[in-house]
Amino acid sequence: MWNRFLVIFFVLSAAAGLPRTISAQVYGMDGGAPGAWPTKDIPKALSAPKTYNPRDLSGVWAHPSEPQDVHWLGEHGGQGGTNGPDYFFLRPPLTEWGQEQLDSHFPGPNGNNDAKGMGSRARIDGYDNDPLSRCDPLGFPHAFWAALDRAFELIQSSDRVIMHEQYHDEWRQIWTDGRPLPKVPDDADPAWNGYAIGHWEGNTFVVESTGYDERTWFDRMGDPRSAQGVLVERWTRTDYDTLELQMTLTDPKAYIRPWVGDKQVFKRQKFALYEEHCVPSEEQFFQQHQRDVALGSSKNVK
Repeated sequence: MWNRFLVIFFVLSAAAGLPRTISAQVYGMDGGAPGAWPTKDIPKALSAPKTYNPRDLSGVWAHPSEPQDVHWLGEHGGQGGTNGPDYFFLRPPLTEWGQEQLDSHFPGPNGNNDAKGMGSRARIDGYDNDPLSRCDPLGFPHAFWAALDRAFELIQSSDRVIMHEQYHDEWRQIWTDGRPLPKVPDDADPAWNGYAIGHWEGNTFVVESTGYDERTWFDRMGDPRSAQGVLVERWTRTDYDTLELQMTLTDPKAYIRPWVGDKQVFKRQKFALYEEHCVPSEEQFFQQHQRDVALGSSKNVK
């Protein structure tokens, strides 16, 4: 969170039950998690490449950091990783309902939003209704794309895969025990993180999710999603250090055709995630003592 604060201020189990698997180890982070094993002290034997099971997605992953990159999860695929730099041309047209929702969403100055084509909806005056500014749960994949350069962890067990995102300490369950997706709202109420199930197609882990609370935005631009929309993710581990993701959103209530995303590429990381909660009291303190001061609109700041 503090990285985002600084930007705003200066802008204005190892897999369980998998045979022959050698899990992606997590060792430590320099200056990060308390008690982490400093990277410089990690024995080289632990860091050496190992054989891998393509059906083992366990480990910590993040976008590769290359000199020309801005190091956002979203930057690699353009706005939110959905359709690359041609986002505004390739995003499917909105339905009438979808357009109404988009017109009511006013992103705040999170990261470089205001410089990335946010248009007149972006607010840097504190009058946005961005879930991120209120510390509300973001839902998937908004939380994923809002994470800047933060990593995420995948943990596999016998009946589910758990995605743990460092940013805002988000936890997401993907059930693999054969249960069907619930029908929302008949079988289940909408939920901040929706409902997700997964299965294997060859060496690709296919995730279907639905039932996201419509107060969550699909991405940091404020694009909408309905509770009945279905997001399909296809995760493929192509080698020991590389994980690929392709996503498609089918949501006839919000878009006139499916939204097919660009392929995202992640690299295995040798560090542990550290605590990074979004705390409402800290967010409010920042708004009053940093952003509002920078905007010249502070009130009763002591």
